[in-house]
Amino acid sequence: MKKLTTAALAVLLPGVLLAGDFKMPQLPEHPRLLLTAAQIPAIKTRIEADAVLHARFAAMIKQADGWLKKPVELPARGGQWWHYYTCDVDGARLVTVSSTTHRCPVCGKVFSGWPYDDVILSGVHSGYSGQVRDLGFLYALTGNAAYAARAREILLAYAAKYSAYPLHNIQGKAEVGGGHVMPQTLDEASWLIPMCQGADLIWNYLSPSERKTMEDGLIRPAAQTIMRHKMKIHNIQCWKNSAVGLAGLLLGDSAMLEDALASDHGFYAQMAQGINADGQWYEGAWGYHFFMMNAVAPLAVAGANCGLDLFGYTANGQGGPGSGRGYRDLFLAPLKLAMPDKRLPGFNDSDYAGILAQAPIYELALAHYGDAELAEVLRAAPKRDSLYAMISGVYPLPQPKTQTLSSRNYPSAGYAILQNGNDSGATWLCLKYGPHGGGHGHPDKLNFILYSSGTVLGFDPGTGPYAAPIHGQWRKTTIAHNTLTVDEENQSPATGKDLAFVSSAAWSGILADAGPIYPGVTYRRAAALVGHDLVIVLDMASADKEHTFDFAYHNTGEWATPLPGKDIAMPDKIGYKYLHEMKVVDGALPPVKNGVLTENIAVAMLRHGDILAGIGAGTFANEKVPCVIARIKGSSAAAAWAITLDGVKPDLRIEANGDVFSAVVKINGKTYRLVAAPDTLKLE
Repeated sequence: MKKLTTAALAVLLPGVLLAGDFKMPQLPEHPRLLLTAAQIPAIKTRIEADAVLHARFAAMIKQADGWLKKPVELPARGGQWWHYYTCDVDGARLVTVSSTTHRCPVCGKVFSGWPYDDVILSGVHSGYSGQVRDLGFLYALTGNAAYAARAREILLAYAAKYSAYPLHNIQGKAEVGGGHVMPQTLDEASWLIPMCQGADLIWNYLSPSERKTMEDGLIRPAAQTIMRHKMKIHNIQCWKNSAVGLAGLLLGDSAMLEDALASDHGFYAQMAQGINADGQWYEGAWGYHFFMMNAVAPLAVAGANCGLDLFGYTANGQGGPGSGRGYRDLFLAPLKLAMPDKRLPGFNDSDYAGILAQAPIYELALAHYGDAELAEVLRAAPKRDSLYAMISGVYPLPQPKTQTLSSRNYPSAGYAILQNGNDSGATWLCLKYGPHGGGHGHPDKLNFILYSSGTVLGFDPGTGPYAAPIHGQWRKTTIAHNTLTVDEENQSPATGKDLAFVSSAAWSGILADAGPIYPGVTYRRAAALVGHDLVIVLDMASADKEHTFDFAYHNTGEWATPLPGKDIAMPDKIGYKYLHEMKVVDGALPPVKNGVLTENIAVAMLRHGDILAGIGAGTFANEKVPCVIARIKGSSAAAAWAITLDGVKPDLRIEANGDVFSAVVKINGKTYRLVAAPDTLKLE
């Protein structure tokens, strides 16, 4: 590992202040990773006082007693990448019939052999790792030596076999980046973390020779396997930092801990370089935002137990709210950027990630930071029965603060949120104009997601298993998103910018530029939310030569009546080949029915073009999502959209005066004119 001096860190990590070269803290006695001996009385009191925790603890004991009756039988080889466990036809997650038989629940296709059989083995290895942690936890709280003995048996079994498992990556090759137990260092790290936690919890039960065997045969070689693969600023590196850091704190190894904390890829670097000014993880995928937060949690907890305040650390080293970017910001950002039902939009390689599913790590956040808004996640969560609730849970929860969210703009993250209402029935639109997001970014600048009355309407396909063909051929294509595709090719990665943002009681709007998404093409989009039920969008593109401009919109639900018009075949290209039943529409688009909502979508073009409509895919190929494309050919293109959520059909037209464009909507006896100039936006 390259050792970094304070001077070197100052260059690499502007704003990071360290008192001197890295120094190993004075470590307390074991246990010290997941919990300390001093915390055990409070944990027991918490479990006894809360019925939910008490029931969860009883269930853990019952499960552990079941484990004691079964032999420890480690798999003969390491596991494989879970993304392989998907159907190559429709992308659906497979169902395990047996250890060698795996069936698609959609089309019924059966898979066997590598890699499918080996994916199952990853689950077995993960199960043993979780056993070690939970058994150690139960031993610490009950003193039942049978739990410690079972954990010891698993640890020593892996110590005997770890190095004998062949190094392998997701292609089955013996290369750096692979693991012995798992197919990549990410998975090796997530497996090692609970192994370290469990080993620490039974450390005093082990004999000196057993500790040495475990250290030399398992913990140290696993940490070294992980350390050889470095990924700089990345969510995966955060998992590796936690695994290596926990190994260092367990064994008292200063080199490991320094690598995890103070290297150019360590915890301090991740905080300084990975979090934008709006508190979002830089990859722009909310699933990975939470993934990274969960990765940091074990190291932060262990650090707190060992005198290292990673919870309170901020990028300029001063500590405290607002003094710099740090772990706390990652907890607060989702609360600001979530949809009204507390889900985050499925941008980039992410699903529609629910904040409530992250309740366990919000237990930690509330205990360490005390912000009342953090308690609202726990108050709304279905259950508070996690290990972190037992270890750090705050009871009772602090009283909530009255909070009203209006439309808002986050230039660093690159999201403009237009919102009317504050409960789950509100209408909410988020337009994405910011950074691409690295390898997990999608080519969808100026894409937007629309939510209303508890339902995602304007749809982004998000993500799914990466090994499925549909991931690269649909989910990561431009045409799958609500934005502009030029010449049926994907956008290039780019960072756009906001040109104007308006928020008022009557309406809110955003005007943004996409940036260099295509050579010689300029694309601007204006979006406005008027009241609760009217969305107006203006698309404006120009180029240095003629192109085919496809402005696409995908809306969940189903067409209320058959589409009028002539059939049109889509090209056999990525993205487009997932569009079906497409027609060149002759007349008005029929309404879209979506649960209790009936929507109307109107499209107007400045000059002649075609309106194509039909069915696109959802996240998976068997999901059907209505799709509309405004197709215009030439060196410039402009289109207006009106989306109504109250069942009323709008009358729409588009006008232009030089570089000023207007969308004029007549509805319910009123006329609205959305006017977009180069850097201003207004509603008349």
